[in-house]
Amino acid sequence: MNKYEKELQALKSWDDVQCSRIYEDLLFIETAGHGYYAIPTDHPHFAIASKICSYGFKGKLAVYLEEDCEISEFKRATA
Repeated sequence: MNKYEKELQALKSWDDVQCSRIYEDLLFIETAGHGYYAIPTDHPHFAIASKICSYGFKGKLAVYLEEDCEISEFKRATA
């Protein structure tokens, strides 16, 4: 398990992390119930991701944007 998977698992302890993969240049993490895109603190658009995040999770290593609506908002804002 990588450090982002571990952090998301700790933030969302009731839902098991299943796997992760790179998708569209971002780390996508699947849990048993949902999926999240990890935007690390050193990402050039981290501040935007942090403002958008309301359904996902905010950790010390990254912001985890929810796959259904937050990531599309992030992509529009950073296009």
